[in-house]
Amino acid sequence: MAKYVGSVSTPKERKKTPNDVVMTKPITAKWIVDYFAPSGKLLEPCKGDGAFYNPLKNYGDTDWCEIREGKDFFNYTKKVDWIITNPPFSIFDNFLIKAFECSDNVVFFCPLNKVFKGKKLDMKICEYGDIKEIIHMGGGSQHGFPFGFSTGCIHYQKDYKGDIKYTRVYDTI
Repeated sequence: MAKYVGSVSTPKERKKTPNDVVMTKPITAKWIVDYFAPSGKLLEPCKGDGAFYNPLKNYGDTDWCEIREGKDFFNYTKKVDWIITNPPFSIFDNFLIKAFECSDNVVFFCPLNKVFKGKKLDMKICEYGDIKEIIHMGGGSQHGFPFGFSTGCIHYQKDYKGDIKYTRVYDTI
């Protein structure tokens, strides 16, 4: 995941912080990609150093965005089957809504509290489909994040209506 560089011109860009640059450990990213085993057209919207992008290439036709390399996810217009990423935390809501516009399956590796912070975001999730699975992966510091908040993956699926699977994998990575 990368921070936005350059002039700040929109409200969502003004919210970005240097803390948005939190690179996922490659071993964690590979475990996540292998767990979901996505297929079809894939997108890594925050390529960063390639922790998710590199293993995604083994599963399908993979595209990427990276603001530091001139490819802003907010300008992405193609449709994909899967997005798997560690999103920028300071613009989490906007990033999730943009991901919903592009993909039928969205997996965010993030602090779990980001998902359950309010009714407005929950309503957007319900409009899209719903959460299909939550994978609780322990504390963030275990995965290289500069905090210990509970961290994991949230798999959102378009038009999904059903039970939410909850999985704990504290010590497997």
